[in-house]
Amino acid sequence: MSDRASEHQPTQEFTAANFPTPHLALRGTADDVQVRGFADEQARVARVMLPRVSAALALPSTGHRVEVLTLAYDAVVRWRRALAATTDDARYGVMGRPAVSRYAVTLDEDGPNYDRLGDVGRLRAGARWDAVTGRWTGGTDTPASRILAVYGLAARRRFAVECASSADRLANEVGLPISDRLILGNTLLCGDAAREVAVRLAARLGERRGVAEVETTGDLLYVVTADSDARRAAFREAMLVLAMAERGDWSAWWSAAYLLYQAPLFKKGSDATNRVFLAAVGAALLGEAPVIPHDIDLRCMVLGQNAVMATPLLCGQVTA
Repeated sequence: MSDRASEHQPTQEFTAANFPTPHLALRGTADDVQVRGFADEQARVARVMLPRVSAALALPSTGHRVEVLTLAYDAVVRWRRALAATTDDARYGVMGRPAVSRYAVTLDEDGPNYDRLGDVGRLRAGARWDAVTGRWTGGTDTPASRILAVYGLAARRRFAVECASSADRLANEVGLPISDRLILGNTLLCGDAAREVAVRLAARLGERRGVAEVETTGDLLYVVTADSDARRAAFREAMLVLAMAERGDWSAWWSAAYLLYQAPLFKKGSDATNRVFLAAVGAALLGEAPVIPHDIDLRCMVLGQNAVMATPLLCGQVTA
Protein backbone atom coordinates (compact mmCIF):
# COMPACT_ATOMS: atom_id res chain seq x y z
CA MET A 1 0.00 0.00 0.00
CA SER A 2 1.37 3.44 -0.94
CA ASP A 3 2.00 6.08 1.72
CA ARG A 4 -0.74 8.23 0.25
CA ALA A 5 -3.22 5.33 0.25
CA SER A 6 -2.49 4.52 3.89
CA GLU A 7 -3.06 8.14 4.84
CA HIS A 8 -6.60 8.21 3.48
CA GLN A 9 -8.25 5.13 4.91
CA PRO A 10 -11.79 5.65 6.32
CA THR A 11 -11.55 6.24 10.06
CA GLN A 12 -14.96 7.12 11.46
CA GLU A 13 -18.65 6.34 11.09
CA PHE A 14 -21.16 9.05 10.19
CA THR A 15 -24.32 9.74 12.18
CA ALA A 16 -27.05 12.34 11.97
CA ALA A 17 -25.01 14.40 14.46
CA ASN A 18 -22.58 15.21 11.63
CA PHE A 19 -25.42 17.00 9.82
CA PRO A 20 -27.10 19.50 12.16
CA THR A 21 -30.33 20.65 10.56
CA PRO A 22 -29.87 24.07 8.91
CA HIS A 23 -31.85 26.70 10.79
CA LEU A 24 -32.90 27.97 7.37
CA ALA A 25 -34.85 24.71 6.89
CA LEU A 26 -36.77 25.04 10.18
CA ARG A 27 -39.82 27.10 9.36
CA GLY A 28 -42.13 26.39 12.25
CA THR A 29 -44.31 23.86 10.46
CA ALA A 30 -45.68 20.52 11.56
CA ASP A 31 -43.15 18.90 9.21
CA ASP A 32 -40.08 20.14 11.10
CA VAL A 33 -39.61 16.62 12.52
CA GLN A 34 -39.41 15.26 8.97
CA VAL A 35 -36.99 18.03 8.04
CA ARG A 36 -34.69 17.08 10.92
CA GLY A 37 -34.83 13.46 9.80
CA PHE A 38 -33.01 14.37 6.59
CA ALA A 39 -29.76 14.19 8.60
CA ASP A 40 -30.07 10.39 8.78
CA GLU A 41 -30.28 10.16 4.99
CA GLN A 42 -27.28 12.46 4.56
CA ALA A 43 -25.27 10.33 7.00
CA ARG A 44 -26.22 7.18 5.08
CA VAL A 45 -25.00 8.62 1.78
CA ALA A 46 -21.81 9.98 3.36
CA ARG A 47 -21.05 6.45 4.58
CA VAL A 48 -21.49 5.14 1.05
CA MET A 49 -19.28 7.86 -0.43
CA LEU A 50 -16.45 7.68 2.10
CA PRO A 51 -14.59 4.70 0.55
CA ARG A 52 -14.92 6.33 -2.85
CA VAL A 53 -13.41 9.67 -1.87
CA SER A 54 -10.77 7.93 0.24
CA ALA A 55 -9.71 5.97 -2.84
CA ALA A 56 -9.68 9.17 -4.89
CA LEU A 57 -7.38 10.94 -2.43
CA ALA A 58 -5.05 7.93 -2.43
CA LEU A 59 -4.38 8.04 -6.18
CA PRO A 60 -0.79 8.95 -7.08
CA SER A 61 -1.61 11.57 -9.72
CA THR A 62 -3.17 14.94 -8.90
CA GLY A 63 -5.05 14.87 -12.19
CA HIS A 64 -6.53 11.46 -11.40
CA ARG A 65 -7.47 12.58 -7.89
CA VAL A 66 -9.33 15.59 -9.34
CA GLU A 67 -11.09 13.39 -11.88
CA VAL A 68 -12.28 10.80 -9.37
CA LEU A 69 -13.29 13.40 -6.78
CA THR A 70 -15.38 15.10 -9.47
CA LEU A 71 -17.03 11.79 -10.32
CA ALA A 72 -17.78 11.27 -6.63
CA TYR A 73 -19.37 14.71 -6.43
CA ASP A 74 -21.46 13.89 -9.50
CA ALA A 75 -22.66 10.74 -7.76
CA VAL A 76 -23.91 12.81 -4.82
CA VAL A 77 -25.68 15.13 -7.28
CA ARG A 78 -27.50 12.11 -8.73
CA TRP A 79 -28.50 10.95 -5.24
CA ARG A 80 -30.03 14.34 -4.43
CA ARG A 81 -31.93 14.41 -7.71
CA ALA A 82 -33.24 10.87 -7.26
CA LEU A 83 -34.33 11.66 -3.71
CA ALA A 84 -36.26 14.71 -4.88
CA ALA A 85 -38.14 12.50 -7.33
CA THR A 86 -39.39 10.19 -4.58
CA THR A 87 -39.69 12.38 -1.46
CA ASP A 88 -41.57 15.63 -0.86
CA ASP A 89 -39.49 18.47 0.51
CA ALA A 90 -41.11 19.12 3.88
CA ARG A 91 -39.70 22.64 4.12
CA TYR A 92 -42.26 23.93 1.67
CA GLY A 93 -46.02 24.12 1.44
CA VAL A 94 -47.82 22.77 -1.59
CA MET A 95 -47.69 26.11 -3.43
CA GLY A 96 -44.03 26.72 -2.63
CA ARG A 97 -42.71 23.21 -3.23
CA PRO A 98 -40.22 23.16 -6.12
CA ALA A 99 -40.86 20.89 -9.07
CA VAL A 100 -38.60 17.84 -9.29
CA SER A 101 -37.29 19.17 -12.60
CA ARG A 102 -35.67 22.08 -10.76
CA TYR A 103 -33.07 19.65 -9.41
CA ALA A 104 -31.93 18.93 -12.99
CA VAL A 105 -32.20 22.46 -14.44
CA THR A 106 -28.88 24.28 -14.50
CA LEU A 107 -28.27 27.93 -13.74
CA ASP A 108 -26.92 28.25 -17.27
CA GLU A 109 -30.33 27.18 -18.58
CA ASP A 110 -32.57 29.12 -16.21
CA GLY A 111 -30.50 32.03 -14.94
CA PRO A 112 -28.90 32.75 -11.56
CA ASN A 113 -30.30 31.96 -8.13
CA TYR A 114 -31.49 34.85 -5.97
CA ASP A 115 -31.81 34.31 -2.21
CA ARG A 116 -33.38 36.74 0.26
CA LEU A 117 -31.54 37.92 3.35
CA GLY A 118 -32.66 40.07 6.27
CA ASP A 119 -36.25 40.42 7.45
CA VAL A 120 -38.09 37.77 5.42
CA GLY A 121 -41.67 37.87 6.61
CA ARG A 122 -42.88 34.76 4.79
CA LEU A 123 -40.62 32.63 7.02
CA ARG A 124 -42.39 33.72 10.22
CA ALA A 125 -44.80 31.06 11.46
CA GLY A 126 -48.38 32.14 10.85
CA ALA A 127 -47.48 35.15 8.68
CA ARG A 128 -50.15 36.27 6.21
CA TRP A 129 -49.84 37.89 2.81
CA ASP A 130 -51.41 41.35 2.67
CA ALA A 131 -52.40 41.94 -0.95
CA VAL A 132 -53.04 45.64 -0.27
CA THR A 133 -49.57 46.44 1.03
CA GLY A 134 -47.76 43.67 -0.85
CA ARG A 135 -46.08 42.57 2.38
CA TRP A 136 -46.05 39.58 4.72
CA THR A 137 -47.49 40.57 8.08
CA GLY A 138 -47.71 39.07 11.56
CA GLY A 139 -46.50 35.67 12.62
CA THR A 140 -43.82 34.63 15.07
CA ASP A 141 -40.13 34.19 14.42
CA THR A 142 -38.75 30.81 13.43
CA PRO A 143 -35.15 29.56 13.25
CA ALA A 144 -35.30 30.31 9.51
CA SER A 145 -36.45 33.93 9.92
CA ARG A 146 -33.93 34.54 12.70
CA ILE A 147 -30.91 33.16 10.81
CA LEU A 148 -31.72 35.23 7.72
CA ALA A 149 -32.00 38.32 9.93
CA VAL A 150 -28.55 37.58 11.38
CA TYR A 151 -26.98 37.24 7.95
CA GLY A 152 -28.86 40.29 6.74
CA LEU A 153 -27.07 42.29 9.43
CA ALA A 154 -23.77 40.74 8.35
CA ALA A 155 -24.43 41.77 4.75
CA ARG A 156 -25.27 45.33 5.78
CA ARG A 157 -22.07 45.55 7.82
CA ARG A 158 -20.13 44.52 4.75
CA PHE A 159 -21.82 47.23 2.67
CA ALA A 160 -21.04 49.80 5.36
CA VAL A 161 -17.37 48.83 5.60
CA GLU A 162 -16.51 47.87 2.03
CA CYS A 163 -18.66 50.10 -0.19
CA ALA A 164 -19.50 53.72 -0.85
CA SER A 165 -22.75 54.85 0.77
CA SER A 166 -24.59 54.84 -2.58
CA ALA A 167 -23.51 51.34 -3.64
CA ASP A 168 -26.21 48.72 -4.09
CA ARG A 169 -23.95 45.85 -5.25
CA LEU A 170 -21.07 44.12 -3.48
CA ALA A 171 -19.31 41.40 -5.49
CA ASN A 172 -17.26 38.85 -3.57
CA GLU A 173 -13.68 38.66 -4.76
CA VAL A 174 -12.69 35.00 -4.57
CA GLY A 175 -9.06 33.99 -4.48
CA LEU A 176 -8.17 30.73 -6.20
CA PRO A 177 -5.30 29.49 -4.01
CA ILE A 178 -3.77 26.98 -6.43
CA SER A 179 -4.33 28.90 -9.67
CA ASP A 180 -3.24 32.12 -7.92
CA ARG A 181 -5.84 34.42 -9.42
CA LEU A 182 -9.03 36.26 -8.49
CA ILE A 183 -12.55 35.72 -9.78
CA LEU A 184 -15.81 37.48 -8.94
CA GLY A 185 -18.05 35.17 -6.94
CA ASN A 186 -21.60 35.81 -5.84
CA THR A 187 -22.92 39.32 -5.32
CA LEU A 188 -24.85 40.96 -2.48
CA LEU A 189 -27.61 43.33 -3.59
CA CYS A 190 -29.42 46.04 -1.64
CA GLY A 191 -31.39 49.19 -2.47
CA ASP A 192 -32.58 49.65 -6.04
CA ALA A 193 -30.69 46.59 -7.29
CA ALA A 194 -32.48 44.32 -4.80
CA ARG A 195 -35.89 45.83 -5.55
CA GLU A 196 -35.35 45.32 -9.30
CA VAL A 197 -34.60 41.65 -8.64
CA ALA A 198 -37.74 41.31 -6.51
CA VAL A 199 -39.92 42.74 -9.30
CA ARG A 200 -38.44 40.27 -11.80
CA LEU A 201 -38.91 37.34 -9.41
CA ALA A 202 -42.51 38.32 -8.75
CA ALA A 203 -43.23 38.39 -12.47
CA ARG A 204 -41.51 35.04 -13.02
CA LEU A 205 -43.38 33.34 -10.17
CA GLY A 206 -46.64 34.82 -11.37
CA GLU A 207 -46.11 33.22 -14.76
CA ARG A 208 -45.07 29.86 -13.28
CA ARG A 209 -47.64 29.51 -10.46
CA GLY A 210 -50.33 32.04 -11.25
CA VAL A 211 -49.64 33.85 -7.98
CA ALA A 212 -46.58 35.70 -6.70
CA GLU A 213 -46.50 36.64 -3.02
CA VAL A 214 -43.12 38.37 -3.30
CA GLU A 215 -42.26 41.57 -1.48
CA THR A 216 -41.02 44.15 -3.97
CA THR A 217 -40.78 47.21 -1.72
CA GLY A 218 -38.91 48.08 1.42
CA ASP A 219 -35.32 47.59 2.49
CA LEU A 220 -34.61 44.38 0.58
CA LEU A 221 -31.43 42.30 0.45
CA TYR A 222 -30.49 39.50 -1.95
CA VAL A 223 -27.48 37.35 -2.74
CA VAL A 224 -27.11 36.32 -6.39
CA THR A 225 -24.94 33.52 -7.75
CA ALA A 226 -21.84 34.18 -9.84
CA ASP A 227 -21.68 33.93 -13.61
CA SER A 228 -21.01 30.64 -15.40
CA ASP A 229 -17.27 31.05 -15.95
CA ALA A 230 -16.65 32.01 -12.32
CA ARG A 231 -18.72 29.12 -11.00
CA ARG A 232 -16.90 26.60 -13.18
CA ALA A 233 -13.53 28.01 -12.12
CA ALA A 234 -14.48 27.85 -8.44
CA PHE A 235 -15.63 24.23 -8.73
CA ARG A 236 -12.45 23.13 -10.52
CA GLU A 237 -10.36 24.91 -7.90
CA ALA A 238 -12.25 23.21 -5.05
CA MET A 239 -11.43 19.79 -6.49
CA LEU A 240 -7.81 20.82 -7.02
CA VAL A 241 -7.47 22.13 -3.45
CA LEU A 242 -8.76 18.83 -2.06
CA ALA A 243 -6.61 16.76 -4.43
CA MET A 244 -3.45 18.57 -3.34
CA ALA A 245 -4.23 18.85 0.38
CA GLU A 246 -2.10 17.19 3.03
CA ARG A 247 -3.77 14.97 5.60
CA GLY A 248 -5.27 16.96 8.47
CA ASP A 249 -5.39 20.25 6.55
CA TRP A 250 -8.55 21.95 7.86
CA SER A 251 -7.64 25.10 5.95
CA ALA A 252 -7.84 23.20 2.65
CA TRP A 253 -11.21 21.73 3.66
CA TRP A 254 -12.67 25.15 4.43
CA SER A 255 -11.18 26.60 1.27
CA ALA A 256 -12.88 23.89 -0.78
CA ALA A 257 -16.15 24.43 1.09
CA TYR A 258 -16.12 28.14 0.32
CA LEU A 259 -15.36 27.50 -3.34
CA LEU A 260 -18.12 24.90 -3.70
CA TYR A 261 -20.70 27.30 -2.31
CA GLN A 262 -19.58 29.83 -4.92
CA ALA A 263 -20.13 27.20 -7.62
CA PRO A 264 -23.70 25.81 -7.68
CA LEU A 265 -24.61 24.14 -10.96
CA PHE A 266 -28.30 23.36 -10.56
CA LYS A 267 -31.26 25.46 -9.47
CA LYS A 268 -31.97 23.17 -6.51
CA GLY A 269 -30.07 20.66 -4.42
CA SER A 270 -26.56 22.08 -4.26
CA ASP A 271 -26.58 22.68 -0.50
CA ALA A 272 -27.34 19.08 0.47
CA THR A 273 -24.93 17.84 -2.19
CA ASN A 274 -22.15 20.01 -0.79
CA ARG A 275 -22.82 18.92 2.80
CA VAL A 276 -22.65 15.21 2.01
CA PHE A 277 -19.60 15.52 -0.23
CA LEU A 278 -17.73 17.75 2.24
CA ALA A 279 -18.49 15.39 5.10
CA ALA A 280 -17.21 12.36 3.20
CA VAL A 281 -14.10 14.01 1.83
CA GLY A 282 -13.49 15.64 5.21
CA ALA A 283 -13.47 12.28 6.98
CA ALA A 284 -10.97 10.93 4.47
CA LEU A 285 -8.76 14.01 4.50
CA LEU A 286 -8.92 15.05 8.13
CA GLY A 287 -9.05 11.72 9.91
CA GLU A 288 -12.37 12.55 11.56
CA ALA A 289 -15.87 12.99 10.23
CA PRO A 290 -16.55 16.73 10.44
CA VAL A 291 -19.70 18.24 11.86
CA ILE A 292 -21.08 20.39 9.06
CA PRO A 293 -22.07 23.81 10.47
CA HIS A 294 -25.80 24.29 10.11
CA ASP A 295 -25.21 27.69 8.48
CA ILE A 296 -22.28 26.75 6.24
CA ASP A 297 -24.23 27.79 3.14
CA LEU A 298 -24.98 31.26 4.48
CA ARG A 299 -21.44 31.70 5.79
CA CYS A 300 -19.97 30.97 2.39
CA MET A 301 -22.54 32.96 0.38
CA VAL A 302 -22.71 36.08 2.56
CA LEU A 303 -19.39 36.49 4.34
CA GLY A 304 -16.16 37.30 2.58
CA GLN A 305 -13.60 34.60 1.90
CA ASN A 306 -11.19 35.83 4.56
CA ALA A 307 -13.89 35.81 7.23
CA VAL A 308 -15.02 32.30 6.33
CA MET A 309 -11.46 30.99 6.40
CA ALA A 310 -10.42 32.72 9.62
CA THR A 311 -13.32 32.16 12.02
CA PRO A 312 -13.38 28.34 12.33
CA LEU A 313 -9.60 28.08 12.26
CA LEU A 314 -9.25 30.49 15.17
CA CYS A 315 -11.32 28.00 17.16
CA GLY A 316 -9.05 25.16 16.09
CA GLN A 317 -11.90 23.05 14.78
CA VAL A 318 -15.00 23.29 12.66
CA THR A 319 -17.69 24.98 14.74
CA ALA A 320 -21.24 23.67 14.70
